[in-house]
Amino acid sequence: MNTTAPFLTKKPLICIGALAVASILSFPLQASGSDRVHCSNETLKGNYGFTITGIRPATRGGPQVAVVGTALTTFHGDGTFDQFDNINVDSTSDPYQPDRPGTGTYTLNPDCSGSMTLTAGGVTLDLSIIVVDNGREVRTAVVTPNVIITSNGRKTQALANRD
Repeated sequence: MNTTAPFLTKKPLICIGALAVASILSFPLQASGSDRVHCSNETLKGNYGFTITGIRPATRGGPQVAVVGTALTTFHGDGTFDQFDNINVDSTSDPYQPDRPGTGTYTLNPDCSGSMTLTAGGVTLDLSIIVVDNGREVRTAVVTPNVIITSNGRKTQALANRD
């Protein structure tokens, strides 16, 4: 009587069963290519409210001072935008600056990183940007001139008429 045959037939079946279970359990953990978000300039369209914080020189070559502010930016979905911002600088030479108009351009890469150029108040800023939350949020950092200013913007929702 052959006593090794049942053991040899069960072992491969157990291995095949374990592999099948492992591949079924690991399938939901794998992201398919279609699950990834791909950005383009069209990803940013509409109004975004930004908060702005950082430090910059009070005057050209002067001491660093705190900067805070808000901006309402309208992205047009074609690589252009316009905005107005309200900037408060901790400086007697350049204090609160309300409703400064600005315009600019932006470029988004497929991985949702990108760049912006903003001209406002007679100054041009180059920014590094990242779009998150499926286009509902934009995070920025000024890269030139040499200042430390960041901002976070969130897409605004139209308010319903409340009667």
